[in-house]
Amino acid sequence: MKNVGLLCIAMLFLCGTVYAERTVWYVHPDSALNTIQAGLDSCADNDIVLVGPGTYVENIIWPNTQGIHMISELGPDFTVIDGDSVNRVIEISIWIDTTSLISGFTIQNGFDTLGAGIFCSAACSPTITNNNIRNNVAGFGTEPMTPWADGIGAGICCDTASSPVITNNTITNNKARGHHVFGGGISCHSSAPLISNNIITGNTAQGQYWGYGGGIACMHSSPIISGNTITLGGVGGGEDCGGAGILCGSFSSPIISDNIISFNNSDGISCGGDSTSPIIDNCTVEQNAWAGISCGGGNGVHPVIQYCDIFGQSRGIYSAFGGEPEIQNCNIFDNSYYGVDNDDAGVTVDADSNWWGDATGPYHPVANPGGLGNAVSDYVDFDPWLSWPVGVKEQPIVKPIEQQGSLSATIFRGPLQLPEGKQCKVFDITGRVVEPTKIQPGIYFIEVDGVVTQKVVKVR
Repeated sequence: MKNVGLLCIAMLFLCGTVYAERTVWYVHPDSALNTIQAGLDSCADNDIVLVGPGTYVENIIWPNTQGIHMISELGPDFTVIDGDSVNRVIEISIWIDTTSLISGFTIQNGFDTLGAGIFCSAACSPTITNNNIRNNVAGFGTEPMTPWADGIGAGICCDTASSPVITNNTITNNKARGHHVFGGGISCHSSAPLISNNIITGNTAQGQYWGYGGGIACMHSSPIISGNTITLGGVGGGEDCGGAGILCGSFSSPIISDNIISFNNSDGISCGGDSTSPIIDNCTVEQNAWAGISCGGGNGVHPVIQYCDIFGQSRGIYSAFGGEPEIQNCNIFDNSYYGVDNDDAGVTVDADSNWWGDATGPYHPVANPGGLGNAVSDYVDFDPWLSWPVGVKEQPIVKPIEQQGSLSATIFRGPLQLPEGKQCKVFDITGRVVEPTKIQPGIYFIEVDGVVTQKVVKVR
């Protein structure tokens, strides 16, 4: 990161003669050109503003100039833009495309009701990459005219048909606060950004009446959210709150793929409001304080959830009030409450073809009382289920276990103890070989020196 600015400039000149006409405006605290705003205002289309190390206390308004590359010389550890808690750090309210670049800065101490760190509107689409965006505050607790007037998008706010590329940033400790708040780390309203490969951690949406989307919040938007780590998000509100990791609000259809969403203080992903249709694919959703994925709170909630690891939260997946998620090809296990919980008697959640932690399927007191996997509530269709975790190669059947039904069973907890000095194998009830140190709760058979000698049942 120290040489990010020089590297970017070198790449520009290697790409072709079109960049040879660029002017490089060098900004440094000790030079005549000592503010970033002055450097930007000096630019023609496609110029470069190269910023030397230092702290720049500024509230930048992006000029109506295309293709500016605003780059730090030594990276975000050495180059800080500080909003001094009086206004936004960077405001972009004119149309620019993705050739406009903000790279290599710490962007901190911004303050506004909308977009305290970086505010994007008017269909702008800058590329925002390799920055630390931290300690920005959206909202100040006054009573708003509408819910959208107070505490929206503390780190980055994407508004009014904007579609920035937000990639490889660290977005941390930003706070949306006030009466109605939305989007601690990033907010998306009527926008379609690409949000990829960021670390989004410790951001909060704490409202007096409601707070949504500690990490990322989406409303009337269709962002692509891919490859991010979203952790330690917080939400809170006097009446309602949700989506400490990601909120998918009304009329939103985000694609949420390949993310790690963990240790947030409420839901990992909350899908609510009217006409919400996210695609949630290949994510790990774990150890969140409430639901891993919650679905409900409006009409026409239609998430598609596939190829995800969902485990370790109080609930795995929660559905209520009109949610109709399709949950397939997921690993759903080790949740302390339900793997899938549906409170809406008018809707049956489609949750077949998932792995529930055991080959016997999920536990349900009526539909599958012998299931040793994660429990499910009523109004969940879980049959057929997978007998092996998603992403693990299916093991061949090597032992006709049905012949061993007469063996008495030994119940155990903790690790499986095998006889020392013997050739031992462990088989599940389908006759497939299982690694002894990794078995889940369930029924198993132990082979000692080629003979099946014992039936065991592991319990939680």
